[in-house]
Amino acid sequence: MTSDRFILRRLAFTGPDKELRDLDFAPGLTVVWGGSQAGKSFAVKALDYMFGSGAALPVLKETIGYERCWLELDLPKSGRVTLARSLSKGGYDLFGGTIDSSLGRTGNRTLAENHGAKRESLSSFLLGELGIGDVQIARTLSGDKATFTIRHFATYMFTEETPMIAEESPITLDRQSSDTFNKNVLKYILTGVDDRSIVQVPDVKQQKQTNAGRIEIVEEMLNAAVAELAAMYPGIEDLETLKLQEQSERLDDTLATFKENLAARHSFLDALARERRLLVSERDELIERADEIVLTIDRFKLLATSYASDIRRLIALEEGAAALMVGARRTCILCGADPAHQHVEHGFEAVETSQKAVNAELRKVRGESAGLVKATASLEAELLGMQRRIAALDQEIGEKNDELDSAKLTEVRTREEYESIDQARKKLHDAIMVERRISSLRVRHAELSKFKAKSAPRGSIVAGVGTVVGDELAAAVEKIFHAWRYPGNPRITFHDKTHDILLNGSQRNANGKGVRALLNAAFKIGVMDVCRQRDLPHPGIIALDSPLLSYRDPLKSKHKELSEDEEILVATDLKVHFYNYLIERSNDAQFLIMENQDPPFALPSGVREHIFAGQHATDGRKGLF
Repeated sequence: MTSDRFILRRLAFTGPDKELRDLDFAPGLTVVWGGSQAGKSFAVKALDYMFGSGAALPVLKETIGYERCWLELDLPKSGRVTLARSLSKGGYDLFGGTIDSSLGRTGNRTLAENHGAKRESLSSFLLGELGIGDVQIARTLSGDKATFTIRHFATYMFTEETPMIAEESPITLDRQSSDTFNKNVLKYILTGVDDRSIVQVPDVKQQKQTNAGRIEIVEEMLNAAVAELAAMYPGIEDLETLKLQEQSERLDDTLATFKENLAARHSFLDALARERRLLVSERDELIERADEIVLTIDRFKLLATSYASDIRRLIALEEGAAALMVGARRTCILCGADPAHQHVEHGFEAVETSQKAVNAELRKVRGESAGLVKATASLEAELLGMQRRIAALDQEIGEKNDELDSAKLTEVRTREEYESIDQARKKLHDAIMVERRISSLRVRHAELSKFKAKSAPRGSIVAGVGTVVGDELAAAVEKIFHAWRYPGNPRITFHDKTHDILLNGSQRNANGKGVRALLNAAFKIGVMDVCRQRDLPHPGIIALDSPLLSYRDPLKSKHKELSEDEEILVATDLKVHFYNYLIERSNDAQFLIMENQDPPFALPSGVREHIFAGQHATDGRKGLF
């Protein structure tokens, strides 16, 4: 995985009406040396700032008027990109290509400052370039976790002067991070195994806080339940005297009786309704039949009138009116012709023939009329019987209606009483449920009050790396010390409790500042080397501020006189071997060295060298700005 590394190309600052100021880097070794207060440490801070530092850059008089910081770098997947960030913090603009091609343009996309942001962040983008996804690191021995971010790598990439010589372990991420978290971050970097599988166990403090919160919630619920029950029965001080369960049982018995009564009322109403429907059906059929008889009688009466008219006409013919009317100029009684149209004179033979026919017709009509009278009398008798039955049915229906109205009124009253009792029972049941809730909450409150927090068993969660990986790291650091020709026969061991390295059995604080600086530098390079050996991701950048502090001038340096072990170092050529080592490693990693003193020899052409002559210089570059 040696090819999957970052390469810093250029750091720059811009501002309105300000000339661009920049610092470029070689893919291997870049050395920036010169006077104090020239911006060397500021450059390291700026690189850290562009890798997501939450701390704002210090305000220098040289930075006034500048508003933006730019970082051009090569990435394993995206290739050449440029990041831009306001000096007032915030997120990042991401450009494809160089700084020069990005100036005056809008970024291809924006990256959030914080890794936890919902949108894409700088951290997720850079970790993705290394093939790192969602990684969980245990923060405490109880197993609560935090997400691994690019900031955790930055601690092993950019080392400023103060932490370079600090007495604390170089694994310290920041002042807020716990010792457990620091160790587990180192474990992930050196092994590629995170703490996702660890099951979180709350610590004693968390357990007590959680239990106190539960008690508070139970008390609130208990008070609310007591108030709810009191509101149901206002004016009663001792609610236990209500004996709600006994009342409920009595009401249940009463309601059972009412249910039986209601069922009987319903059956009685149904029977009355059925009887009434039968009576009404019978009456309606009789009324329909009576109406038909009345219509038939009316028709028979019209027919009887027609028969009477026919009989009178036939009698007139029978009496021989035709004979008396012979020769008279009037309507013919035989044919009905007017005098003006009478062309035939009827003789006595015709009159006789007509008389016989009239007598026959008269007998027929009188017979039919007699039959019609009998039929009409029969229908009138039937109609009278029907009318009497209809009247009786109307009376019976009226009586049934009265019975139904009375039964319905009784049923309504019974239902109202039932509903009233049912409402009382519902209130009782609700009160009983509240009473049971109160009892349950009191039991729960008693259980929570007896709770005792238990700490996780010692050794239940092991933080950091084991001795095998720790020894591998110590071996890598010892190899570096030998390559630097550290005086004597340096022996580096791993301290499993502090996760720091020991030089010849001595802890870090037993050494002088210069030796502590070398230990820190070797530690950071050693971590990278173990990642390379294990084919694990690492940005491949090591920026060190004053790693050769032992070679300072005690009269000019703010760190003053040298300690005994530093004086031994100054008498050696470790400085030469230090630079030679970094030059030899330039093909697989990028090193950025900030020093006050110049290198002990002329650096080869592949190394980038920047000289900051200082504020009072008359020629050359005075500093970063």
